[in-house]
Amino acid sequence: MARRTCAVVAFCWLSLAGMAAAQDNISTNSSEVDPFGSLKSIPLSSDGSVKVSLGGQLRIRPELSDRPVFGLAKPEHNEAVLIRSLLSADFSLGPYLRSFVEVGSGQAPIWNGVPPATQLDRFDLMQGFGELTLPQELGALTFRAGRQEMSFGSSRLVSVRDSPNIRRAFDGVRVAWANSPDIRIDAFFVRPVLPQHGVFDDKSDPGQAFWGVYATVPLPHLSPLKADYYYLGLDRADATFAQGTSAERRQTLGMRLFGKANNLDWNVEAAYQFGRFGNANIRAWSVSVELGYTFEGVPLSPRIGLNADAISGDRNLRDTTLQTFNPMFPRLPYFSEANLFAPANLIDVQPNLTVTPAKNITLTIGWNPLWKESEADAFYGPAITPVAGTAGGAGRYVGQQVSTTLIWKPTRHLTFGGTYVNYTPGERIQHAGGTSGSFAAAWATISF
Repeated sequence: MARRTCAVVAFCWLSLAGMAAAQDNISTNSSEVDPFGSLKSIPLSSDGSVKVSLGGQLRIRPELSDRPVFGLAKPEHNEAVLIRSLLSADFSLGPYLRSFVEVGSGQAPIWNGVPPATQLDRFDLMQGFGELTLPQELGALTFRAGRQEMSFGSSRLVSVRDSPNIRRAFDGVRVAWANSPDIRIDAFFVRPVLPQHGVFDDKSDPGQAFWGVYATVPLPHLSPLKADYYYLGLDRADATFAQGTSAERRQTLGMRLFGKANNLDWNVEAAYQFGRFGNANIRAWSVSVELGYTFEGVPLSPRIGLNADAISGDRNLRDTTLQTFNPMFPRLPYFSEANLFAPANLIDVQPNLTVTPAKNITLTIGWNPLWKESEADAFYGPAITPVAGTAGGAGRYVGQQVSTTLIWKPTRHLTFGGTYVNYTPGERIQHAGGTSGSFAAAWATISF
């Protein structure tokens, strides 16, 4: 019954989105360039200095999950339909003041068991902040306070978590300085928002505080090369790793080099962490590489890519040093839509191929074998928690996954996507009870 319902809901939504696409194309080809243009920059004062822009999103996403996290997570099988609805109002109060409000709902009408709060949140304030911008001789200085989304760099450590129904938000303050699109410095102090199932009951997490400085600059005399430099601080009252549960105060220093020259693109990032975990010292690290080469001017415009990560794990669960890297607030899913694992105590490589079979359509295929960086430490699930029975033992091989993702964006407002992931555990995960499994999802999104 659930499978048939998923199919019917998906078919209805795809049909509706197809009709909207046709209407969007008709509008685009006529005198009206954007069918949603009338919702932008609506004047609220006679001189037009006060105005509002309305926006929103509706996304439906059926999912089929068979033995998530190699069968080590519950429920063992899940057929789900996820619906995300967002509506926002962006107020410009003269040249310097801005207010942004976004309300939304995440519904899971089909789910095996009780959906987590990241999938079911009946209605709440997703974002709500005020912003003051002061023009300066050397750039613009912006002050923001309230509930807001944040994403830095390639979203390895701070992201909005787009795949679940409820995106990640933070409560707090943020100051930014920028004097060009390529030069920007952000400083912030926030607490992550804990989504709840009810109505207007989301709240800041009193057990976590997050702060930092993030800067993006081009490198002198190397125009294709840009760099991010950052410091991030995290304070958690109850953090759990394979070594145990205790208070965590962690500092992260990192650097990212990225850019594109001709057909080659690159994204290389390294981070080092230090601090305290209870009575133990924190000493952890992470290195990530993304390289790609696009063959332009040939059929399908193929891009050959290679992603690789080395992320530290704990060498000894009984000493006074914690070496497990904490990715803090990473994009989820991190390696594929199956969301098998967190980027902690992990070594992985992922050769991948992306082709463009038609205009606005991309197909990506990737193969991803994985190993524990440290035998002694555990394998970490998507919530950055150690999976029971995976610490210690002989061998590091975790398993592998093969993923295929298709994206079609027929208009600026419409996106269709689908993915299929098949995964097989290695001997170490099999000893903990892990089994092979698969994940499939499709989504249709209207945004304006």
